[in-house]
Amino acid sequence: MPANLPPEYFEAEKRFKETITVAEKILALEDLISTVPKHKGTDKLRGDLRRKLSKLREESLASTRKGRHADIFTIEREGASQICLAGVPNSGKSSILASLTNAKPVIADYPISTLIPIPGMMPFEDIQIQLVDLPPIGNNATDGWISGILRNADAIMLIIDLTDDPAGYCELLLSKLISWNIHPLCRGEVLPRPYKGVSKWILIVGNKLDSHNAEMGFRELRERYNGRYPVISVSAEKKMNLEELKKAIFGISHIIRIYSKAPGKDPDLLKPFTLKEGATIFDLAGKIHKDYLEKLKFARIWGSSRFEGQKVQRDYVLKDRDIVELHV
Repeated sequence: MPANLPPEYFEAEKRFKETITVAEKILALEDLISTVPKHKGTDKLRGDLRRKLSKLREESLASTRKGRHADIFTIEREGASQICLAGVPNSGKSSILASLTNAKPVIADYPISTLIPIPGMMPFEDIQIQLVDLPPIGNNATDGWISGILRNADAIMLIIDLTDDPAGYCELLLSKLISWNIHPLCRGEVLPRPYKGVSKWILIVGNKLDSHNAEMGFRELRERYNGRYPVISVSAEKKMNLEELKKAIFGISHIIRIYSKAPGKDPDLLKPFTLKEGATIFDLAGKIHKDYLEKLKFARIWGSSRFEGQKVQRDYVLKDRDIVELHV
């Protein structure tokens, strides 16, 4: 065994040995290789690891060609919205995911326990929102595909450890997003269409509120960023402020729930349609059935209208929890 291997190597080696799927092994091995110092004493080890990585990639490619494709770099959307959790190692992303959803991520003391994207469904009132836990930002082995998943999400939660330079790490994460051409949208900002890149709503979540000096860290975080982005503090371990967090997550989703109603019948209040804020009657009609786009004459609204059952046209802008009766 070559000399001068750092402790991080042995931690990464342990994680690699605990992996099961080929996808997990590839990511864990890439992480392991990144911990090996580059000097003559490690040449053979690095060569062996790279050959093993090449073999695993060939195995993964062969599985894809045989029809057993499982692309870890694409998370199939479920629910009303997809929100990704981003943070540095040990910020508590996995603990938050486990507290809010049915997912069972690995929660450990070592720095990188999340090796692949882990989705979970968060119930919020009468809808489900998909949360996706990602490996920590700052790892060259995974940052490339992490940025791709973040670009496709509806919004991003930045998970910050309130006990460890919260403002500094928050600035680091925001700078990283910008370097990936992901523009963090500020409060009240109109969704722009930049020449290069994408725009995403941001929620800053200060975790470990139950820890010593966490309140001080949260004040620092809030004073610096609350004017630009929503900032909330929680403790995933102690289940503190989780209901407030759910409401904040719904807020950055920027979606509305619309209930349909057939003429002369009661509305269906169990399964709302979800649309983006600013959606119109015409948008709802197209989501219900494409034929309605041509046949729609008018609609009646209960909720945001001036009076119950108000007759409105197809360009009427809907609000959350409106009840709509379409007439064709």
